[in-house]
Amino acid sequence: MKLDCNRLTKFDLVEEIEKESSVETIKKFYSTINEIEKIDQFIKDLPSFPGSTDKIIRGELISAIGATLSIEGTVLDKEEIEETFRKADLGEALKRNEQEAENSRKVYSFIKEFVKNNSTGFEYSESLIKQLHSYFTADMNYLSNTPGQYRSNFIATFGVPRKESLCRTQSEIEDAMRNFISWLNNKSDGILSHHIFVKAIMAHYYLSEIHPFGDGNGRTARALEALILNAQGINNYCFWSLANFWSSHRDQYITYLDNIRETSEPTAFILWGLDGYKEEIKKIKDKVLTKMKRLMLKDYVQYLFRDKKNKRIISVINILIGTGKIQIKKFNDLPEIQALYTKKNPSTKFRDYKKMIEEGLINLEEIENETFIEASFKILDSISYNI
Repeated sequence: MKLDCNRLTKFDLVEEIEKESSVETIKKFYSTINEIEKIDQFIKDLPSFPGSTDKIIRGELISAIGATLSIEGTVLDKEEIEETFRKADLGEALKRNEQEAENSRKVYSFIKEFVKNNSTGFEYSESLIKQLHSYFTADMNYLSNTPGQYRSNFIATFGVPRKESLCRTQSEIEDAMRNFISWLNNKSDGILSHHIFVKAIMAHYYLSEIHPFGDGNGRTARALEALILNAQGINNYCFWSLANFWSSHRDQYITYLDNIRETSEPTAFILWGLDGYKEEIKKIKDKVLTKMKRLMLKDYVQYLFRDKKNKRIISVINILIGTGKIQIKKFNDLPEIQALYTKKNPSTKFRDYKKMIEEGLINLEEIENETFIEASFKILDSISYNI
């Protein structure tokens, strides 16, 4: 059955279909949820090192901001977003797309602070959603949009291809948002609908379909999705990661949203979103483990040469861990490497490299007549300990 405003604002699409969900669908749902929860708990259980954790979280934040903006047609790469943050921190003037990126940073910062300050629980409200929208669209001259205010009596069009909003009048929008907030705060006991991931994904869908604002609806909907996940304890690395998945599969994302409108059937979108989140959280896990291995290798090298007067190798490995695989010529030309060997005999560097190879600390690889060097983490799997 095709959606209209009255059907949409019952906010029971999942509740209706879960009554008839097949055993296979339910098994797939819970299998994916279990995998996500295991990975999430694994990441939470790992020790957190402030420097490393901050780098990963900042990188994921930048990725999420780039993703949620790209869905709307604003394309900024990592370096451009980093430069935007630098300019904003210094109070420099921002271009239009830079302002959108800075506004997005303010939204995610607000979410983290809001959840932290309401750790004992809170109720969702229209003012909270308006606040998200206000941050997103502040200092932007979007047509027919006022930050933090619902649109007036005009029929909004959005998406690709363009489609009209189901809630057309201001009265319909106000009624829809009032019912939406009631749904957000209501705890379902359905076999699918009770789960927080379903709540977050469907909140994202419902808000984007209501389309209550003049502009910035998609970003606000994805931010609400992130807020719901963060409020329920999804770890700080990952609560915004669905934005990355939606952006990476933008055409499919739009098709799934359109299909729900045509069929009133959200199961496929939910399962697809869960699979996407699982893939995103696996990437986070790999990044966290890589950071752990880097710290472990640094610790092992420090231990290995603890009684040696020559600490150069410790410095070389630490620098190499930071650069990753690199042409050996470029590596040797680094100022910090040159500083270690400037006053040394050329044979000193040769002996150090020979020692690092013998200890299994580095790998050398020939690629298209160029020699590359990288730190070897395999040694961590073969360390023997005295007992």
